[in-house]
Amino acid sequence: MTHALLLFALLGATVFNDTFDRANQMYSQGDYASAINLYEQLVRDGVVDANVFYNLGNAYYRDNQLGAAITNYERALHLSPHFEAAARNLDVCIAFTKQQRPRPLPPAWEQSMLFWHAGFAPRTVFSLAVACWVLFWGVLAVRYWRVLPYSRLAASLLFLLACLFGLSSWAKYHPMPLAVASAEQVPVRYGTGENEAVRFELGLGDRVVIEGRSGDWVRVRTSDGERGWTKLSALALVGPPYERPSSPESSSTPGSGGV
Repeated sequence: MTHALLLFALLGATVFNDTFDRANQMYSQGDYASAINLYEQLVRDGVVDANVFYNLGNAYYRDNQLGAAITNYERALHLSPHFEAAARNLDVCIAFTKQQRPRPLPPAWEQSMLFWHAGFAPRTVFSLAVACWVLFWGVLAVRYWRVLPYSRLAASLLFLLACLFGLSSWAKYHPMPLAVASAEQVPVRYGTGENEAVRFELGLGDRVVIEGRSGDWVRVRTSDGERGWTKLSALALVGPPYERPSSPESSSTPGSGGV
């Protein structure tokens, strides 16, 4: 059974490397559409990797799909917050948007309690939470046999850290539902209907948080607190889940230089 599992793992790694290499080759040859299809195939197959999303963002950018590029750079940065190349390319893309809206801030409780965790990857805070939890019980076990100096303080600190890292891990794996406008003009209305008045408009590449849903409509919030309803089909979801953006993008999107 163990040998079979190892074989499947090796086969999976081989398939990933083959597809990833072919996608990179298509990108280097300027066949961005083919590169996109291959990278997206990896994502459909369950690959969640910052490098894949970064390369996918580059391919979308070169293929003049600004919204999809921003979506995938955001995915890469969520998985790897210190991915400098992804952050730099995201800034390049945002500079091409009409309104250059910043990313919406997380909820107030997260800003106040987890102000320190922005630079941590999801796996990192999860591992730290588990480590602190194991050490906490280890200290309690030692105290059962022998009371050591400062063991109560150590146990208290480890419990507090385990709770903080655990909360951070939950927030990382349940991020605010970020979405990216995928059309040149996305009307945001006062209600869920085409006959509702337009409250404001999003431009291609603008990022919003989804706060609610009613059928095909979603309630969105911008970085400056504006709220309204728009069609879900007009947005690309950052995820997870990591769905392929289906975007009616403008061909005027810059696709050369900077990325």
